Amino acid sequence: MTKLTVLSNLDWAIVGFVLAMTFAISLLIKDKEGGGGVEEFFTANRSAKWWLIGTSIAATTFASDTPLLITGWIAKYGIAGNWFWWGGAVGIIAITVFFARVWRSTGVVTDAEIAELRYGGKPAMVLRSSKAFVFSVVVNCIILGWVLAGMSKIAEPFMDWQYLLGVSLYQAIDAAYPASLIFNDLNTSLTIFTLVTITLLYSALGGLRAILITDVVWFVLAMSMAIVLSYFAVSSLGGLDGMWIALEETYPKNMTATDLDGNAFLNHEQISSFIPSFSDDLAGGLGIPFSAFILTLTFMWWTNGNVDGAGFFAQRLYSAKDAGEAEKGAMWYGLAHFVFRSWPWVIAGVAALVIYPRAAVNDVAAEFNACLKDSTVCTVAMTNCMQNRYICEVKEYGLLYKTEITKDGAAPVIEFREDRERSYPAMIKDVMPRGLLGLALVALMGAFMSTVSTHINWGASYIANDFYLRFFNPSASNKNLLLVSRLATLGITLVAIVVASFIKSIGEMWNLYLGMMAGLGLPHLMRWFWWRANAWTEIAGMVTGLLLALSNYLLSFNNMLPQGQISIFPTSIASHPIHVICWISICSALASIVATYLTPAVDDDTLREFVKKVKPIGFWKDLNQGYSAPRSFAESMLYFVLGSIGIYAGMFGIGYLLRLEYLTGLGFIILFIITMGFVIKGMNKINVKKA
Repeated sequence: MTKLTVLSNLDWAIVGFVLAMTFAISLLIKDKEGGGGVEEFFTANRSAKWWLIGTSIAATTFASDTPLLITGWIAKYGIAGNWFWWGGAVGIIAITVFFARVWRSTGVVTDAEIAELRYGGKPAMVLRSSKAFVFSVVVNCIILGWVLAGMSKIAEPFMDWQYLLGVSLYQAIDAAYPASLIFNDLNTSLTIFTLVTITLLYSALGGLRAILITDVVWFVLAMSMAIVLSYFAVSSLGGLDGMWIALEETYPKNMTATDLDGNAFLNHEQISSFIPSFSDDLAGGLGIPFSAFILTLTFMWWTNGNVDGAGFFAQRLYSAKDAGEAEKGAMWYGLAHFVFRSWPWVIAGVAALVIYPRAAVNDVAAEFNACLKDSTVCTVAMTNCMQNRYICEVKEYGLLYKTEITKDGAAPVIEFREDRERSYPAMIKDVMPRGLLGLALVALMGAFMSTVSTHINWGASYIANDFYLRFFNPSASNKNLLLVSRLATLGITLVAIVVASFIKSIGEMWNLYLGMMAGLGLPHLMRWFWWRANAWTEIAGMVTGLLLALSNYLLSFNNMLPQGQISIFPTSIASHPIHVICWISICSALASIVATYLTPAVDDDTLREFVKKVKPIGFWKDLNQGYSAPRSFAESMLYFVLGSIGIYAGMFGIGYLLRLEYLTGLGFIILFIITMGFVIKGMNKINVKKA
């Protein structure tokens, strides 16, 4: 009997129950109408404990798109492709030991607000409003855009609204639904609209407090289902030993297979390696150059604008009960994000390469392309798949998408291509049993809603606090501010949906985001450590990075880059996206330094008040006399080094155990326990001195 829908009635019931429960939570813990104003709505009245802070950040960064992105990277670069984000572990430890406490000490509602606290004067006012606009509209909507794009790939194989609503109602909605709001197709649009509506409701009702609580629920559920999915995927291949053997057989060392565009597949050694293949060129057209790998570890993490936790991360830190809770929350996030969460995604990505071999998927794509050109070669199964993917019995079809292809100057044609990011939701559909399938799907929905709720709340905080309250209505009532905040969340979400409709690849948007943030890394460090930094330091870096990143993306998007180049920089110095991001950082850093010395320094009174309030480490022209930092620079550096070693030791310890290299894995685990034990013990000894 032909299935009418992928999900069983039990799965649908589970999805509905969990989504309803989320909304019920917001009703139970909602902030009182206007009771605490922006302070309560955007910082949860600064009462959050460390476990709530760290788990909320982890839930936000989980996102529905992240496992898809990692699955795509593993197919393209191997496990070593995860260094795109593994390199960020160093930055998280830096935030923990250098910045978590000072963020809580600022007492701000948004990170843009710190501009006037740190610099003062009209340039600081310009910087505050500029950053509020860039982060709330530009950066925020790009992030939400790629999250929406990722959710569409997850929902597409499962959410059959024609089945749920009935043919008549579905067709009526199709006829009335505005074309401008169609996201990929009506099915996907209705799914995203439903999830975003639920997210908007609980975010608007409960503010950050509701988001923190629901984040814990979503993280536990999403993490559990990621582990369960990897378990079922590996079990279907005969366990870990069977998976690694099958990987070697499917991707032999001497393989020469390519995809439909002639790109070589990686062999099993390249896929399973934790360290990228290093050579002068890109191994098989897919490896990471040695220079890019080194830059990831030594350069990218501190030249990124998030190096000090700026953004939604900082929002969590200054919502902490005290500075100690903020620091412990940041550390818990680092452990949860890198050590504990990496491997369920990675193992699922490796299993997907065996369950859906790349050669087989591309063969199926070629068959469907032939079907598009000549209907007489279409089989019944192929026709069913193209007419209704929910009854499709060709499992490889779940990894295909239609795109416009131009060959040798000929007119563009529509063809099928492989999209490895889609193998993650395809695997949920193919290996998970009833009940758990619905739970896995709603877990990814929850990850999506967690990310969206954080970003719309964070974006609205800029509009309410840094625009409306600061410039338009300084005496606004709390009730009025909440109304502005809620309207802002709606506007930001609508803009994000428009942005998402233009996204071709989640990976491309990731690179755009990193490029845009590259201009703020050095300026954000300078403001915490050096008295000479001023508002123009940040303005110059931000504008330079923004212009370079957007120019690079737009020229690439419109195929206007010089032949053979991947960016606006020559191939001789930028053969990989990491190189591009680093060059944007360098150009922006130079602009920041020049602007710093060409403009006046901040007056001593403003600096003295900042130092008194925040107690930063660094060079403050003797203005910090009597205001000692809670920990010396030497101690912070020691914990930074040990914490970084510990994070990687724990992460690779688990990795080697999963690769069945038990002795090496246990050695790394022991190192992890020793180093992190020392760091956590030292953090707990801190006794903050009152000024």
